[in-house]
Amino acid sequence: MALLEEYIENVRGMVREANNPIYDSGVDQYEDYVRRSLRKYSIDRPLVKSASITGTSSEYFIVNTSNLPDFVEFWSSIERIEVKAPTIASNEDPNYIERDEWEYYRNATALYVHFINARPTASDTISVTYTVPHTINNLDSESTDSVPSVDFEAVVYYACNLTCMALASKFAGTSDPTLRADVVNYKTKSAEYIALAKMYRDIYMEWISDPIKAASLVRDIDFGYGFADNQPFMTHRSFNRS
Repeated sequence: MALLEEYIENVRGMVREANNPIYDSGVDQYEDYVRRSLRKYSIDRPLVKSASITGTSSEYFIVNTSNLPDFVEFWSSIERIEVKAPTIASNEDPNYIERDEWEYYRNATALYVHFINARPTASDTISVTYTVPHTINNLDSESTDSVPSVDFEAVVYYACNLTCMALASKFAGTSDPTLRADVVNYKTKSAEYIALAKMYRDIYMEWISDPIKAASLVRDIDFGYGFADNQPFMTHRSFNRS
């Protein structure tokens, strides 16, 4: 489990700007760059959790951190729901319900999940799979690092990108030099940091991207594949094709 300090140490080592540390009113900005990098990583590869909720013979259950620990409203998303979770020891099959069988509902006080055709009883266990942001030990008072060890470098790379962009802005904004040569030096440094930022961003994107897969599409005919939604079959034209 990595600590915040390990992320910062790696970013500092890769950016190598020890003689020009980034400080703002005495607050080390590297912590903020790691925080922002973690936010980006959480969007690209969110932490997936599962929670079990006992039914109450109601069509609703409230979406909060009591039912779904660490759920962040307006950020987290529910991936799938089982109204009656299987008993693994009995080799029961998963019982996921379709997305059109539940909906979000909000009243003046809370956010709920509403089941369209189900009322789980107290003998039923509702299983919910959902996403939450990642955490890093010692960042914002967190005590765990949920980033997989294989992705430690991904967070570091994006933090390097943010750091280099900040340095590029710093040098680009430097004015009133004592010597004209300083202007060239500042502009050169700014350009170098912009190039480095792009390099680190590209490395991150390559790291985080899924392996390239062959292009394919499978759709049911009754979902409108082909003529109904104007998407062509391989051997038939669409309505709009000339």
